[in-house]
Amino acid sequence: MMLYRFIVTSGDQEIPVVAVAEDESSAFRVVDREVQRSFLKRLKIDDVALLEKKKIRQSGSGFVIQPRKTYE
Repeated sequence: MMLYRFIVTSGDQEIPVVAVAEDESSAFRVVDREVQRSFLKRLKIDDVALLEKKKIRQSGSGFVIQPRKTYE
């Protein structure tokens, strides 16, 4: 399994999303499903960008979520 970090853009809003999946295509489906579940009104997603991926190790894996301007 892999841990994926995404930025989802909807209008002027940027939403960080983390997903666990076997492969990239499954991760994109997880992101879409979770974003739509998290908002009362269905979002129009403009863009989904994969930023990082890591193999999940037995000791654990994680990401530090920083404001976007700090890593651009």
